[in-house]
Amino acid sequence: MIHAAGFFPYGIVGGSTNLEEANAHLQAWACSHSRSALARALEGKLDFLDGLIIPHTCDTMRMLLDLWEHVRPLPYMENYRLPRQANRSSAGKYLLGELKRIKTGLEEFRGAPIEDEALRDSIDLYNQNRRMLRRLTDLHISYPHLISSRRLYTVINASMVLPREEVNRLLQALVGQLEQDLDGQAGDGHVRLLLSGTLLEPFEVLDYIEEFGGTVVADDFQNGYRYIEGDVNTELAPLEALVDRQLKRIPSAAFDIEQNPRRFFLTDLAKGKKAEGAILLHLTFCEPENFDSYDNLKAMQAVGIPATRIETQFGGSGLGQIRTRIHAFMEMLGGESR
Repeated sequence: MIHAAGFFPYGIVGGSTNLEEANAHLQAWACSHSRSALARALEGKLDFLDGLIIPHTCDTMRMLLDLWEHVRPLPYMENYRLPRQANRSSAGKYLLGELKRIKTGLEEFRGAPIEDEALRDSIDLYNQNRRMLRRLTDLHISYPHLISSRRLYTVINASMVLPREEVNRLLQALVGQLEQDLDGQAGDGHVRLLLSGTLLEPFEVLDYIEEFGGTVVADDFQNGYRYIEGDVNTELAPLEALVDRQLKRIPSAAFDIEQNPRRFFLTDLAKGKKAEGAILLHLTFCEPENFDSYDNLKAMQAVGIPATRIETQFGGSGLGQIRTRIHAFMEMLGGESR
């Protein structure tokens, strides 16, 4: 909808920053993602933004917009209130009403209606983007020597902050080049890992995994595979199609459904991708992950997949400890330093 309105969608996916300024406004036990985003705003690093939409994914995010509006107001600011009980029959009706409300607000800010044709064009553009990113992911899983885990997730995250038309053009060239470079030799002896968590942070985790002989073959990160899985159904009316996709998303700590509990989704994913181990990245003080973490760990162990839980945070601290934990886990799996 943002793209169809003629605006530039920019995803705030974090990054290294000093959290001290944010700590004056948010408790130290609030998740480092929310504090990192607010800190960047307070430092003026997000002054180029004209508006902000914050989805309600947890208690911290529910109150972040009001705080942000107080300390760093923008011309357009809005909450996106996702249904928590996605399996209820009323969830679709509720979400459709919420999308209509946001659409009306964007139209008022824009000063013109958002036409269905523009929405369909944007849906097509984003479907193309997801398909190419999924193809890139498949190439990485089969040929990790062609594109590393770090480079794959860098591309996925770059797609959140660059114009989608430009991203698609670059992706088409990148995927085409990698397909030309295929040598017919799938894989090269890496230890196959599943990563799970709310957000992939810090990216140095990927460097450590590859340093000790591993490669990532599956994940459920919001800035990873969860961002690119599933296309919007182009046979439905645009808003109904967006509702349909949202309610069919893969589970996360903030969006779980009874028909597909996250712990079983992750074990099925790990087995389907032939993962030899799992690393559960837990953003410190992420309350939804706190609830899921123990069950996810035990579910992996129950199906014979070695798993470990590592705490991380935005801001870049604790990297030495994380590297040591990954090294020990990879040694247990038989990985070799590279």
